[in-house]
Amino acid sequence: MGQAPLLLQRTAQGQPGVLQFTSAGVTRTYELAAGTLTGFASSHPEEQLKPGVDPAEASVLPSLALARLVSTAGEYRVGAAPASPLPRAVPVTWVILEALRRAADISPVLELLGPQRVFKRATASLAPNLSLAPLERFLWDRLHSPLTLAQAQSLLPAEAQSIARAFAGLACAGLLTPVEPGPTKSEKPLFPPANPQLRERLARIAREGGLPAMETDREPTEGELEQAQREKEQALAILAQGGDERQAVRLLSRAVSVVPDPESLVRLAEVEVANPLWRQRALAHLKQALEMAPTFTPAWLALANYWALRGDTEKQRRCLENILKYDPQNPDVREALLHLRAG
Repeated sequence: MGQAPLLLQRTAQGQPGVLQFTSAGVTRTYELAAGTLTGFASSHPEEQLKPGVDPAEASVLPSLALARLVSTAGEYRVGAAPASPLPRAVPVTWVILEALRRAADISPVLELLGPQRVFKRATASLAPNLSLAPLERFLWDRLHSPLTLAQAQSLLPAEAQSIARAFAGLACAGLLTPVEPGPTKSEKPLFPPANPQLRERLARIAREGGLPAMETDREPTEGELEQAQREKEQALAILAQGGDERQAVRLLSRAVSVVPDPESLVRLAEVEVANPLWRQRALAHLKQALEMAPTFTPAWLALANYWALRGDTEKQRRCLENILKYDPQNPDVREALLHLRAG
């Protein structure tokens, strides 16, 4: 489940061939050559090529079929019988992007990609004939630096579900590529518990902000660390799929009280800040994130948004200016400051 777009893209990169999917009694066949789709056949009555069909309509049918495959389990095989030729070849990248735009449920794809898996651009530039949707272009412009899905969503918290769909489309189409982790360092992680002074500062912020208490007199057990990581992943997956925010907040709050990290703290605060009853907790979580990573841009942006919601434009401006101290050429921050000063 969820693998069909990835399988199609992977097969299109190799030698010309045929890929056939069987799901829920329906057989769909894709004939591929040099990164394009040259033939398609389906036993689904709404996906069949008809004589004299308009080329534009014919090119959409394979995407409609792929969109239905995204959330259904089935089987696939390579080297099946050839499919009916399309009136004109269609780039596989376009077929996949269009399918992810139309798919009713992309959660199986998001589970395969993982909210904490790091991606970057696969190529320096786009094909000249490839047109991206606005949010796809927004992500493409910002993925010159590696990002996780959760970090990408933090750029536009109000559009988290749409960002997830755009991210999934770009990744499945091969426009993004996963960044493999580097060699494991031998030294202890920054937290926990290698830096007890940092842990004490984070615990103080938690006490002042009404957050769950953080223990500073013992190391978390291996089981506690693993449980916290599972809860983080579960919470981030819930948020990526537009699920129960209260459940996600409960899980993520408990996890970061054991093993905080800047990315999870900011994602949690972005959810909390939308609820007036949770805003004090959001502020405390943002303070913890910046205590751990003083140059973490998403944290400063989230804090600027927090003060904007409170109507304190002076503090909002100072948050944005703090980013320019270490990233003086950041175009988004400069533009935001211009709008703020103009207002």
